[in-house]
Amino acid sequence: MDENQFEMAERLEQAQRDMAIHKAHNSAAPETHPDFDGEHCVSCDEPIPLARLSLGKVRCVECQTHKEKRRA
Repeated sequence: MDENQFEMAERLEQAQRDMAIHKAHNSAAPETHPDFDGEHCVSCDEPIPLARLSLGKVRCVECQTHKEKRRA
């Protein structure tokens, strides 16, 4: 491999690393929703467990699971 190929490989690796960091950061960020009252799921209106609320989630586990399955 020549020097140019190594530089291209390094740039690609850095871009992939940056994308992974960005994705991880966004998934860990607290969620927001205009209808969120701070206690109840925005999809089904059931109370959200305190552990999920402390993580900044706006949906109960069941609704979040359903949302993720639809997206996949």
